[in-house]
Amino acid sequence: MIKAVVGKSAQGEELKWTEITSEELVSMASTTALFGGNQTFVLEGALNSERGEEFLDLLEVLAESPHTFIFVEEKLLKAETEALKKAGAKIEIEKAEKKEYRFDNFGVAEALGKKDKKNLWLGLMRAFGAGEKAEMVAGLMCWKARAMKDIGLSRELVRLYHDSHRGAGELELLLERFALKL
Repeated sequence: MIKAVVGKSAQGEELKWTEITSEELVSMASTTALFGGNQTFVLEGALNSERGEEFLDLLEVLAESPHTFIFVEEKLLKAETEALKKAGAKIEIEKAEKKEYRFDNFGVAEALGKKDKKNLWLGLMRAFGAGEKAEMVAGLMCWKARAMKDIGLSRELVRLYHDSHRGAGELELLLERFALKL
């Protein structure tokens, strides 16, 4: 049996298409297992490799095998899909999971380190838009100021933090003003 899986890994004995020859693959397909039963072989990236055409020529032999051959690919082109269907392969396509946008905390620290007013402000806006707490961002900025050995910046950030707790304004707004005055 031939299975083509797009987008995920599969279980079985992994074979490296770059390290085996066509003859070795044909031999594996036609040889029964030592203790009987069927085996499962996994080839990753074989169809989209330099030797992809050579591999497509072996599909009929692999389809007649008692063993299961699973091909894991990032994507399948139309010609490869048609060749697999013609050989009787089962094709499983897994939808790629959308990764949630995660804010990069260190972008704010990097912008502060470069004293880049524009990117610091943009980083703060992204952080607050992503739901980061102003106290966490202020702490990160204070850490960066200390790492830079910039006592003035560090003191200013600590003062902003305490001022926000004294009622001088919200820390998000104070950090935004700080970024724009940098």
